[in-house]
Amino acid sequence: MAEGIDLTVENLKQELNQIKDKISQCRKKGMDTKIAELKIMAIPSKIKMLEVTKDFKDVQKIAKLLNDAIAEIDNVEKGGL
Repeated sequence: MAEGIDLTVENLKQELNQIKDKISQCRKKGMDTKIAELKIMAIPSKIKMLEVTKDFKDVQKIAKLLNDAIAEIDNVEKGGL
């Protein structure tokens, strides 16, 4: 089970980096990305906690935060408020 969590942690880190890149691209285009930045602010510490606890509930919480951030970025890209 621990190996599965380790793979999940790596996937979450990769997804977080992709979201950060997308936020950076939006910011360079002059879009307001503050809400998306606030949504991802706690994720690195939650990933570190997941590495310690190896609890699937933590994976679900992090995935929800990542999905919320992605939705916010999509909203910003579409010109929504």
